[in-house]
Amino acid sequence: MNYFKLRTTDTDVSVMALGCWVFGGGDYWGNNEDDAESLRTIDKALELGINFFDTADSYGDGHSDEVLGRAMKGRRGKFFVASKAYLDQLGEKNLTETVERGLKRMGTDYIDLFYPHFASREIPFEETFGTLLKLQKQGKIRAIGMSNFGVKSIRRVAELGLMDKIAIHQLPYSLLWRAIEFGIQQETAENGVGIICYSTLAQGLLSGNFAEADDVPSNLKVLRFFDSARVEAGHGEKGCEKETFRAIRDLKELCADAGVTMPAASLAWLFLQPDVQCVLTGPRCPQRLLENVEALETKVSPAFGEQLSAATDRLKICLGKNPDMWMSEKDSRFF
Repeated sequence: MNYFKLRTTDTDVSVMALGCWVFGGGDYWGNNEDDAESLRTIDKALELGINFFDTADSYGDGHSDEVLGRAMKGRRGKFFVASKAYLDQLGEKNLTETVERGLKRMGTDYIDLFYPHFASREIPFEETFGTLLKLQKQGKIRAIGMSNFGVKSIRRVAELGLMDKIAIHQLPYSLLWRAIEFGIQQETAENGVGIICYSTLAQGLLSGNFAEADDVPSNLKVLRFFDSARVEAGHGEKGCEKETFRAIRDLKELCADAGVTMPAASLAWLFLQPDVQCVLTGPRCPQRLLENVEALETKVSPAFGEQLSAATDRLKICLGKNPDMWMSEKDSRFF
């Protein structure tokens, strides 16, 4: 496992972070809640050198926090924990209560890194970040990040003179989901902030297990890859199914010719992209986690990386500039 020093901190964190959303259970992940398996996965992460764990108040109504807290008991120092507060929690009172809830659920005195989970259009940035700075001064959080901020939001943080407080920016990014390349990636980099990517395997589409849209579990067809007519989805768009599965076929062929698996090539491609420091992965079990960590050993040449990019260029254009994986451009939470 490789590590990098997180901006604004003296901490070395692993270049792969374990996403804990799935540990919270719930409808989105098919209600496959198995705390014992989740705890084994966390143990395997530590064994493999992962020290970066990502949770949020909203994951399973806090159950993700509770599972992580059980895993941390008696060994808090082995964990670097990031958490988040969603849009309706970014006022001073709600944000403070969210952090306090997380501390209690996880049985810890501090959270290592805390993100606003999207920027709010209604709650002033001064209130949100002022509260986070206050909580940081109190020692309840140790570093502050951004999650899902659009270009205007990044510039607003910079205008307020807060960019030197930002440790990292968490964004959706994969070979199949490249919307941040239309400005967000560049704006983040210009402000000296690195990127941690989530949905790095496009919620399983880059596993190579799905040849067409009908193969994908219905609970994942709410993403903007898919025609919203298939399911009760919020985005209301026609999706880009033809382009998505053409790209997957082309990627599969390229990877087969190169003798690498598609997941391994997909993770390696991310580390070829500007200012990507870390990738989030969210496996349900130790074996899948082991496969993801082993995939980190794969190195691809810049030339092969360009071939992979070319295979998804049509899809990038079809999906457009909206980075929200779940909402249409009209309702996008990015701004």
